[in-house]
Amino acid sequence: MQNHVAFLNEWGDNSLDFEKKNENGTITSTHFIVTALTAVRGDAIEIRRILSAIQKRYFQGSALDSNVVDNDHELRKLILEDLCEAPFQIFALVVDKRQLIGEGLRYKGSFYKFLYRLADRELFRIFPDLQMIAGEIGSDSFMEGFIKYVQQNHISNLFNESSFGFVNAQNEAIVQAADFIAGTLARCYDETVIADQRQDFLDVMQPKLMTIKFWPDVFNPYQVRYDSQDQQYDKGLAELSINLANDFLQGRAKSTVPHVIDQVTTLSYLVFHFRYINAIRYISSFEIMEHIKVRRGKAVSLHYFQTKVIAPLRDAGVLIASSSKGYKLPANESDLYDFVNHSNAIIEPMLSRVKKFRDQIRLATDGKLDVLERNEYSLIRKVVD
Repeated sequence: MQNHVAFLNEWGDNSLDFEKKNENGTITSTHFIVTALTAVRGDAIEIRRILSAIQKRYFQGSALDSNVVDNDHELRKLILEDLCEAPFQIFALVVDKRQLIGEGLRYKGSFYKFLYRLADRELFRIFPDLQMIAGEIGSDSFMEGFIKYVQQNHISNLFNESSFGFVNAQNEAIVQAADFIAGTLARCYDETVIADQRQDFLDVMQPKLMTIKFWPDVFNPYQVRYDSQDQQYDKGLAELSINLANDFLQGRAKSTVPHVIDQVTTLSYLVFHFRYINAIRYISSFEIMEHIKVRRGKAVSLHYFQTKVIAPLRDAGVLIASSSKGYKLPANESDLYDFVNHSNAIIEPMLSRVKKFRDQIRLATDGKLDVLERNEYSLIRKVVD
């Protein structure tokens, strides 16, 4: 039985001609965005309850519509804040169409097929038992073709219960909410409608952002939120952090081992927030563990998270800074010292206790028993001595 459901919508057009206007007089979008609001099936009733209140509060009971809000950015932010009270997560695919020139994708058919593969791969990698729901659409849209693509590539069987359903978007508030989120993300990335308030929008959505998959996925330090005059950001260290993280992710992405999947989930989350949300912000253990819970369908303990997720990532050479505020990829020298200081606050008292323990035993045995004399304790012995 499918445990997760995704409600999909899209934003943007299929034109790759950026020199002229479209048939309806609009300017060709620079990006194409696919948004999926994912949720545990049992939460759909609560989501609809919250969305119904939003419709009454902001849309006079009518459909949630990003176009109605348009450039009223303060209103958009208020609606976003209310939307994020609902128990869903946001998955998005953001494609910079300007980078498709020369990729053999100038025609709508090949362009859409390219997007089908991207969206399908990312969604079903996260939730192999996902049911997807989209609004009723015409025959010339991305969703219509995507539905056929999914049906052809995910035949229901005992091992894969994925399916695709249609609803009337006027009657399905969650599909409307996916449209609103897609329109908001457009104002964060598309050059034709980008807003000065884009970082405010991302900050509001941040707790709900499972991931945003960007294409092309090229590290660009200027996509990271930081002040170029601020000493809190070190470009070289940031690139090292990302490169080491990507090396791990590329080597483990296809693993089916549960704790490795949790490591990939955690590191992907850290990379995403570092690159596209805030390179300076620490992310709490609780927030990351909640993200793991969404992916695997059940909660993990703090001990498991620390010993089976964070520790192995560090053992593999991934740079993860930590402090009392949580975890992050290091972006500056201060982050490095945060990790060392945090570790020192744990290690130094422990070594002190070991020393006292050792001294008490040696004193009680007239020096005949040294609990650190064995070879396996040579490193601790050197530090204590």
